[in-house]
Amino acid sequence: MNDTEAYRAAVRLLAASDKTAAQLCRRLTEKGFSEEDAADAAARLESEGYLNEYRYAEKTVERLYNAFYGKEYVREYLKGKEFSDPALEYAEEYMSALDFTASAEAYVKKLISSGKSKEQAKAALYRRGFTN
Repeated sequence: MNDTEAYRAAVRLLAASDKTAAQLCRRLTEKGFSEEDAADAAARLESEGYLNEYRYAEKTVERLYNAFYGKEYVREYLKGKEFSDPALEYAEEYMSALDFTASAEAYVKKLISSGKSKEQAKAALYRRGFTN
C-alpha cells in the first residue's frame, strides 16, 4: 500500500462522516496503511481544507447544545472523539458564547410539560452534563 491509496481511503472515510485527524489516522492504520502514510494523508486533507477539526468541533458542540446537553457532557464527548488540544481549546471558547443555563431551563420545561417531576428533571440534567 502507498500514500496515494491511503489518501483515497482517507477521502472515502471522510465522505462517510467527519473525523478528527487522530481518528482518521487510526482508521487508516487499522486498514493496513503505515502510520507515515496515514499521517501524510491526514496532513494533505488538512491542507486542502477537507479535514478541519475546528469546524468539526464547532458542529459537534452545536449539535449537542441543541440536543440539551451540558458543558461537562460535551467536553467528555469531544475528548472521546480524539480532538487535538487546540481543537478542544477552540471548542471551549465556542461553548463560552452559548447560554447553557437557558438550554437547561428549556430542557427542564420540556421534561416537566411531558409529565416528569422536578426531581426527575434534575436527574436528567445531571446525566446530560449540567453540573449547576
